[in-house]
Amino acid sequence: MSNKTHAVGQLQGYMLQVRHMLFELISLEDIVVSVEKIDDVAIESPDESVIAEQLKSVTSDGNPATDRSVVFWKTLYNWFEYVRNGSLVLDKTIFRMVVVSNHELEVGDIAGQFHSASTKEEAQKALSAARLNIWGKDDVLRNSIPASYGQYLEVLFSPNNEELVSQIVSKIILDIHENDYDEKLMKKFNRQSIPTEFADSLFEYMLGWVTNKVNDYSKQGLPAVITSMDFRNALVAQNRMYDQRNSIPALSREITSDEARIEVENQDVYIQQLDLIQMDFDDKLAAASDYLRTKAETTIRAEKGLFIPQSSQEQDYNDRICRLWNNKRKQVLLLPFYSDVMKGKHFTRRWAKL
Repeated sequence: MSNKTHAVGQLQGYMLQVRHMLFELISLEDIVVSVEKIDDVAIESPDESVIAEQLKSVTSDGNPATDRSVVFWKTLYNWFEYVRNGSLVLDKTIFRMVVVSNHELEVGDIAGQFHSASTKEEAQKALSAARLNIWGKDDVLRNSIPASYGQYLEVLFSPNNEELVSQIVSKIILDIHENDYDEKLMKKFNRQSIPTEFADSLFEYMLGWVTNKVNDYSKQGLPAVITSMDFRNALVAQNRMYDQRNSIPALSREITSDEARIEVENQDVYIQQLDLIQMDFDDKLAAASDYLRTKAETTIRAEKGLFIPQSSQEQDYNDRICRLWNNKRKQVLLLPFYSDVMKGKHFTRRWAKL
């Protein structure tokens, strides 16, 4: 892979399922993407159609797309079982085998023919050709097939299952990514009108966001399920935070003098602290007004989805504020000939200027 960005270079540390979940969530459609619910990854649409995806990662000489690949035949067998046991509705399902490789792969004749078959008739011909290729004429090679994939062929090549298997074959898509999957993922992400200067940061954040969602579900022993709408909302909120050019004006109304007066009379802790340093009543009103306005602003922005959890970034900001407060406090404590009340007044004035 050509490592064009820092974000792409970090992708190998994430599970393929998580990366592919992100890949599928980048959609203008209102879809639901899941991990380990229907298949490795699945995309469900409002019309109840489903794309069931089996993910295969290739990092060595393995090739799941060859004619005698255990992985290939087990994948087809799994889909057959999902349909037979009712987990998937045949008429509503597309079966996609996603292969992510770090080297070039040669697609076998059988996999290629299954991929190309778009009708039941074409699929039946491809299935018959596959049986002849592997079992030979009159099934003379049948008993020589290794059990590792022979057990799946016994089911898939059975005349009793030909009708259903053929219909599944007609809906198979082989999606191979040779040494370029992560770059494709990054390019798809950047097509969402992402500001260039924030691209890597937004990409890493959203990848982490998906990872955290998957982990949360996993801790509960549940399959991970994320809607594209939730994904877009999280991306918009994060993008808004990064793009300081789109600063949002205050959303809350001004606090009235009566509301500020009532707040002062409630004698919350910060008002009691202002009493201790003998601050004027007007100073208390100003403090009460700032507190109420901030509280209202926080509530409104949270309801509109304009706040997002920032974890380490938020903690770093809080730590800086605490360090700044302590530095200012220590400076005031060193002032000579000041009483405690005067030091308190001085500190309050200096802090208010920040």
